[in-house]
Amino acid sequence: RSRFGEGTHKTFSWLTGPSQLMFGSVRLFALSSFMSIALGIPVEYLVIICGLVVLAYTVLGGYWAVCFTDMFQFMFLFPIACVLMVLSLSNVGGLSSFVAQAPHGYFNPLTGEYGWLFLIVYTISQTTGYNNFGNAQRYFCADTEQSAKRIAVLCMVLFTIGSVIFYLPPLVARVALPSLGTTANGLKQPSEAAYIAMGLRVLPPGMIGVLLAAMLASSMASLSAHNHIITGIFAKDIYQGYLRRDASDRHMLTASRITSLGVGLIMICVALLFAQGATGIFTLLFILESMFLIPLGLPLLYGFLVKGGPWWSAVCAYVVGAITSLFVNFYLNQYRGMGLNETYLIGIPAITTTIAFFVPVLLIKPAGEFAKRVDAFFQKLATPIDPGTELGASGVSGRGQLALVGKVTTGMGLACFLLVVASAAGRDRLIVGIYALVTTLVGVAFIVAGRVPTESDSVRAESRVVEPVSVIDR
Repeated sequence: RSRFGEGTHKTFSWLTGPSQLMFGSVRLFALSSFMSIALGIPVEYLVIICGLVVLAYTVLGGYWAVCFTDMFQFMFLFPIACVLMVLSLSNVGGLSSFVAQAPHGYFNPLTGEYGWLFLIVYTISQTTGYNNFGNAQRYFCADTEQSAKRIAVLCMVLFTIGSVIFYLPPLVARVALPSLGTTANGLKQPSEAAYIAMGLRVLPPGMIGVLLAAMLASSMASLSAHNHIITGIFAKDIYQGYLRRDASDRHMLTASRITSLGVGLIMICVALLFAQGATGIFTLLFILESMFLIPLGLPLLYGFLVKGGPWWSAVCAYVVGAITSLFVNFYLNQYRGMGLNETYLIGIPAITTTIAFFVPVLLIKPAGEFAKRVDAFFQKLATPIDPGTELGASGVSGRGQLALVGKVTTGMGLACFLLVVASAAGRDRLIVGIYALVTTLVGVAFIVAGRVPTESDSVRAESRVVEPVSVIDR
């Protein structure tokens, strides 16, 4: 709204809601499909069960529940992912043996169907995806620009490490389970079950349940985030922003919960429709990215980088990108049967969206009231936040939340020690014991870190003391 105006804000708000709904439905479908392979329960039943669980704690707990769930699923999933990575490599004789047994050209990223063009396109897709409405919340929680930069660096490091940890088991599956891609397992594309298949192959019986619980928690955290993005757009931006500007906090709480409930139910219904189709999970994600993520995300990202162009430049870019995506997906692929892969599904709309945005930027300069709004927007971006005056009493330390996460994580680690007793003696018991010990120690470390005051806590405390004094003086 501040950068492009009311018209663009309304347009992108209405478009972002359906796009996030579709992405959430695909993730619910993916979660249910993977769980179906391990549990032997029909996908449709799991779509309903998992969808209702997510819906319950999202509606009742709000965004704090989503934030805590994100943290808990990381504490739960990351250790088991590390264990699975090590055991997967061990299953094929170690890293050197894995490299020796891999098919010719397996580690060359520039050969085969997905070459260097795909790497460029995928980088664009991920850059846009990690700068969307949902991921922006982590920066809104930061108190200063410096804290936001630290969050960005931390995310970069964790994503880099996580790529190795989470991608190695599926890569190893090509050697350990060579027939996986042709064996029917309930998925439209059987090879998409590589991760869970390696878990079922190498993990001790007790740890398989932990892996499934961790995957469930991780996916549900993502689903709840999609729900809250849509709820925030419709309840806050559209309903309160344009229909009920004077709505009270209690009224908005009720409206948000009703919206969240409706969004969750629609998400379940759409996921059930996906379960009846013949398209694979990852193909669905790429199609949605080409239709929504790229045309919506790139103009907003460019809007932070350049000041030129009229107010309609972002809408123009979206329209051109969306039309291009529909042309590639439905005319060239569906009607003409050209079979263009993800490189073209993402790359062509990205190019046309970029051209459609920068042509008006180069030809038309902001003028009048819109030019003043753009200058004010960039001035605001360049002005550092003052925690003492801008946060005031609303500034909340994360120390207490950190300690709470640590306590829950410690409890999870101690509970996992019960699996040690139930595990078979020897290798299985050792693996479960290491996982339980590491999880417990990480939880204890978080508890200790949550009790140590920091300089930012002192700033917030001072701001809460200073503000009442200034009111009395006035």
